[in-house]
Amino acid sequence: MKRAALALSLAVLAGPAAAQQIPTEVVDAFHSALTRQDTAGALSLLARDLIVFEFGLVDPTLEAYAFQHLPLDMNFAAATTWTLQTRRMGGSGDDRWVISTYRVTGTDVNNAPIDSLYLESVLLTRSGGNFRINHIHWSQPSGATPTGAVQGGAGAPAPAPGAAPAAPPAP
Repeated sequence: MKRAALALSLAVLAGPAAAQQIPTEVVDAFHSALTRQDTAGALSLLARDLIVFEFGLVDPTLEAYAFQHLPLDMNFAAATTWTLQTRRMGGSGDDRWVISTYRVTGTDVNNAPIDSLYLESVLLTRSGGNFRINHIHWSQPSGATPTGAVQGGAGAPAPAPGAAPAAPPAP
Protein backbone atom coordinates (compact mmCIF):
# COMPACT_ATOMS: atom_id res chain seq x y z
CA MET A 1 0.00 0.00 0.00
CA LYS A 2 2.88 2.38 0.76
CA ARG A 3 4.35 1.73 -2.69
CA ALA A 4 1.00 2.47 -4.34
CA ALA A 5 0.71 5.73 -2.40
CA LEU A 6 4.25 6.68 -3.39
CA ALA A 7 3.51 5.93 -7.05
CA LEU A 8 0.37 8.06 -6.83
CA SER A 9 2.32 10.95 -5.31
CA LEU A 10 5.08 10.76 -7.90
CA ALA A 11 2.64 10.60 -10.83
CA VAL A 12 0.77 13.67 -9.63
CA LEU A 13 3.94 15.63 -8.92
CA ALA A 14 5.59 14.63 -12.20
CA GLY A 15 3.01 16.46 -14.29
CA PRO A 16 1.77 15.60 -17.75
CA ALA A 17 4.26 14.09 -20.17
CA ALA A 18 3.48 16.84 -22.66
CA ALA A 19 2.18 20.08 -21.19
CA GLN A 20 -1.31 20.78 -22.48
CA GLN A 21 -2.14 24.48 -22.47
CA ILE A 22 -5.63 24.15 -23.93
CA PRO A 23 -8.18 22.67 -21.50
CA THR A 24 -9.81 20.50 -24.17
CA GLU A 25 -6.41 18.91 -24.82
CA VAL A 26 -6.15 17.98 -21.14
CA VAL A 27 -9.59 16.36 -21.21
CA ASP A 28 -8.72 14.46 -24.40
CA ALA A 29 -5.37 13.38 -22.95
CA PHE A 30 -7.15 12.09 -19.83
CA HIS A 31 -9.56 10.03 -21.94
CA SER A 32 -6.64 8.73 -23.99
CA ALA A 33 -4.77 7.69 -20.84
CA LEU A 34 -7.89 5.88 -19.58
CA THR A 35 -8.23 4.02 -22.89
CA ARG A 36 -4.54 3.01 -22.82
CA GLN A 37 -4.94 1.98 -19.18
CA ASP A 38 -2.08 4.37 -18.38
CA THR A 39 -2.47 5.03 -14.66
CA ALA A 40 0.50 7.39 -14.38
CA GLY A 41 -0.61 9.33 -17.45
CA ALA A 42 -4.16 9.73 -16.14
CA LEU A 43 -2.99 10.74 -12.66
CA SER A 44 -0.56 13.30 -14.07
CA LEU A 45 -3.51 15.26 -15.48
CA LEU A 46 -5.44 15.38 -12.20
CA ALA A 47 -5.11 18.06 -9.52
CA ARG A 48 -4.38 17.18 -5.91
CA ASP A 49 -7.78 18.59 -4.88
CA LEU A 50 -9.72 16.42 -7.37
CA ILE A 51 -13.30 15.47 -6.59
CA VAL A 52 -15.26 13.15 -8.90
CA PHE A 53 -19.06 12.84 -9.17
CA GLU A 54 -19.74 9.62 -11.00
CA PHE A 55 -23.35 8.52 -11.57
CA GLY A 56 -24.49 9.49 -8.09
CA LEU A 57 -21.33 8.43 -6.27
CA VAL A 58 -18.57 10.70 -5.00
CA ASP A 59 -14.83 10.21 -4.88
CA PRO A 60 -13.98 13.06 -2.49
CA THR A 61 -10.21 12.96 -2.97
CA LEU A 62 -7.63 12.14 -5.60
CA GLU A 63 -6.56 9.14 -3.54
CA ALA A 64 -10.12 7.81 -3.29
CA TYR A 65 -10.56 8.08 -7.06
CA ALA A 66 -7.14 6.57 -7.81
CA PHE A 67 -7.72 3.51 -5.64
CA GLN A 68 -11.47 2.98 -6.13
CA HIS A 69 -12.81 4.06 -9.51
CA LEU A 70 -9.81 4.84 -11.72
CA PRO A 71 -9.06 1.14 -12.36
CA LEU A 72 -12.74 0.50 -13.22
CA ASP A 73 -12.84 3.58 -15.46
CA MET A 74 -9.72 2.41 -17.32
CA ASN A 75 -11.20 -1.05 -17.90
CA PHE A 76 -14.45 0.49 -19.14
CA ALA A 77 -12.66 2.97 -21.42
CA ALA A 78 -10.52 0.19 -22.91
CA ALA A 79 -13.64 -1.86 -23.74
CA THR A 80 -15.64 0.99 -25.27
CA THR A 81 -15.45 3.69 -27.91
CA TRP A 82 -16.20 7.27 -26.89
CA THR A 83 -17.33 9.41 -29.82
CA LEU A 84 -17.46 13.12 -29.06
CA GLN A 85 -20.90 14.54 -29.95
CA THR A 86 -20.78 18.11 -28.62
CA ARG A 87 -18.33 20.21 -26.65
CA ARG A 88 -18.25 23.68 -25.11
CA MET A 89 -15.42 25.36 -23.27
CA GLY A 90 -15.40 28.46 -21.13
CA GLY A 91 -13.92 30.26 -18.18
CA SER A 92 -11.04 32.68 -18.03
CA GLY A 93 -7.60 33.05 -16.56
CA ASP A 94 -6.54 30.03 -14.56
CA ASP A 95 -10.06 28.54 -14.19
CA ARG A 96 -11.73 26.79 -17.14
CA TRP A 97 -14.52 24.33 -17.84
CA VAL A 98 -15.16 21.80 -20.59
CA ILE A 99 -18.62 20.31 -21.10
CA SER A 100 -18.89 17.37 -23.50
CA THR A 101 -21.36 14.74 -24.62
CA TYR A 102 -20.20 11.38 -25.92
CA ARG A 103 -21.85 8.42 -27.63
CA VAL A 104 -20.33 5.43 -25.83
CA THR A 105 -20.47 2.05 -27.55
CA GLY A 106 -18.93 -1.35 -26.92
CA THR A 107 -19.57 -4.26 -24.60
CA ASP A 108 -19.43 -4.69 -20.85
CA VAL A 109 -17.66 -7.43 -18.89
CA ASN A 110 -20.61 -9.78 -19.54
CA ASN A 111 -20.45 -9.06 -23.28
CA ALA A 112 -23.72 -7.10 -23.16
CA PRO A 113 -23.88 -4.28 -25.71
CA ILE A 114 -23.41 -0.68 -24.61
CA ASP A 115 -24.83 2.21 -26.61
CA SER A 116 -25.41 5.24 -24.40
CA LEU A 117 -25.12 8.99 -24.32
CA TYR A 118 -22.78 10.23 -21.57
CA LEU A 119 -22.60 13.76 -20.21
CA GLU A 120 -19.29 15.06 -18.88
CA SER A 121 -18.43 18.28 -17.07
CA VAL A 122 -14.78 18.96 -16.27
CA LEU A 123 -13.35 21.87 -14.27
CA LEU A 124 -9.67 22.68 -14.70
CA THR A 125 -7.26 25.00 -12.94
CA ARG A 126 -3.91 26.19 -14.25
CA SER A 127 -1.05 25.76 -11.83
CA GLY A 128 2.63 25.97 -12.70
CA GLY A 129 1.73 26.72 -16.31
CA ASN A 130 -0.32 23.54 -16.84
CA PHE A 131 -4.04 22.93 -16.64
CA ARG A 132 -5.05 20.04 -14.39
CA ILE A 133 -8.47 18.54 -13.83
CA ASN A 134 -9.85 19.28 -10.37
CA HIS A 135 -13.45 18.13 -10.90
CA ILE A 136 -15.14 15.57 -13.16
CA HIS A 137 -18.88 14.92 -13.26
CA TRP A 138 -20.18 12.02 -15.36
CA SER A 139 -23.88 11.31 -15.83
CA GLN A 140 -26.53 10.38 -18.36
CA PRO A 141 -29.51 12.39 -19.58
CA SER A 142 -32.66 12.17 -17.51
CA GLY A 143 -34.69 9.15 -18.54
CA ALA A 144 -31.73 7.41 -20.20
CA THR A 145 -31.69 3.67 -19.78
CA PRO A 146 -28.23 2.58 -18.67
CA THR A 147 -26.81 -0.26 -20.69
CA GLY A 148 -23.90 -2.52 -19.94
CA ALA A 149 -23.64 -1.85 -16.22
CA VAL A 150 -22.31 -4.59 -14.04
CA GLN A 151 -22.24 -3.58 -10.40
CA GLY A 152 -18.69 -3.61 -9.10
CA GLY A 153 -17.23 -4.70 -12.45
CA ALA A 154 -15.50 -2.74 -15.16
CA GLY A 155 -17.69 0.09 -16.23
CA ALA A 156 -19.76 0.21 -13.08
CA PRO A 157 -19.01 2.35 -10.09
CA ALA A 158 -18.43 0.48 -6.88
CA PRO A 159 -20.93 1.49 -4.22
CA ALA A 160 -19.72 3.41 -1.21
CA PRO A 161 -19.71 1.30 1.94
CA GLY A 162 -23.32 0.86 3.05
CA ALA A 163 -24.68 2.61 -0.05
CA ALA A 164 -27.20 1.18 -2.44
CA PRO A 165 -25.66 0.01 -5.73
CA ALA A 166 -25.68 2.42 -8.65
CA ALA A 167 -26.82 1.09 -12.02
CA PRO A 168 -25.23 3.26 -14.75
CA PRO A 169 -21.80 2.35 -16.10
CA ALA A 170 -18.89 4.68 -15.46
CA PRO A 171 -16.43 5.95 -18.08
